[in-house]
Amino acid sequence: MPKLSIIVLSKNNGRTIGFTLASIVKSKVPRGCEKEIIVCDARSTDLTAKILKKFRKRIKIIYDEGRGIGIARNISVRASTGDIICFVDADTIVSRDHFEKIVEAFTKGFDIVDVHGIPPPKVLMSWTKIGRMEGYVWLYGRAYIDERMLRNRRFAGGSFMCFKREVFEKVKGFWSYPPFGADDMDFSYRASKRGFKIGVTRVYGSYSIPRQTLLDLFHEQYNWGRGFAYLVAKYRNDKEFLKAYKFKITFLRNPVQYFFLRLLFSPLGAFKLSLRARKVSLLYYWTVRRFFFFIGFITALKPALKFYGKSVS
Repeated sequence: MPKLSIIVLSKNNGRTIGFTLASIVKSKVPRGCEKEIIVCDARSTDLTAKILKKFRKRIKIIYDEGRGIGIARNISVRASTGDIICFVDADTIVSRDHFEKIVEAFTKGFDIVDVHGIPPPKVLMSWTKIGRMEGYVWLYGRAYIDERMLRNRRFAGGSFMCFKREVFEKVKGFWSYPPFGADDMDFSYRASKRGFKIGVTRVYGSYSIPRQTLLDLFHEQYNWGRGFAYLVAKYRNDKEFLKAYKFKITFLRNPVQYFFLRLLFSPLGAFKLSLRARKVSLLYYWTVRRFFFFIGFITALKPALKFYGKSVS
């Protein structure tokens, strides 16, 4: 049986990381399977250090200097010894059978596993209205519902991405720049181009703890938008990139034009999402959420295009 390296990246997550680590410690692995838990902390200045001390007998603590999420991921994987790498965000909860489900998915021939976490209804209803709306986005968003997005998957991300060590070695790790967002999508896309297979497994009881205020949501989506701008700029000349998004319109010349229009017409996506979830309130929430993302995307697009120049790296 494989050995699992469970990695948590931490930076001032004092409000949530204790719950995250407690759920990881209580989680099960298949019989004969080992697990190691590694926390890579970016020199947190909040209560994180005190919380980590409580788990010091069950975890290995390493440090990075807060230079970016991609760098932190690379440091963590290289410090690990497992055959399978399982990232767990520091603001999530894993179910008791979380890692059993992941190992089962790998036995089906996948090289990368994207976990679709499903929060219990009682947990979902305990969140603020903004938190509940975000929960519905993850439950009904097309990334995990649309069959076209599930077949021949080219991307993996979110809070629980897992992969075989071989994948990391072959694609030479995560990008080191930019220091925010989309590093997981870049990593998984490069892996898919090398022939590695990406699959999705649904796990009831595993979930991210969403942003509970409008300000926190803005910061999250703004940084995601910035990271996505670099992803689009990097692959703007890559024809496979648009195909990976099941994009059929051919008159646009590159992904920059496509994603600009896609973000601009986000209210249409909000309408479709609200119909799937049967919640009118999602129409407004999704539009605002995508607007925050759009601000980050536009802000970073020019420096991203400059950074990557005219070629795909």
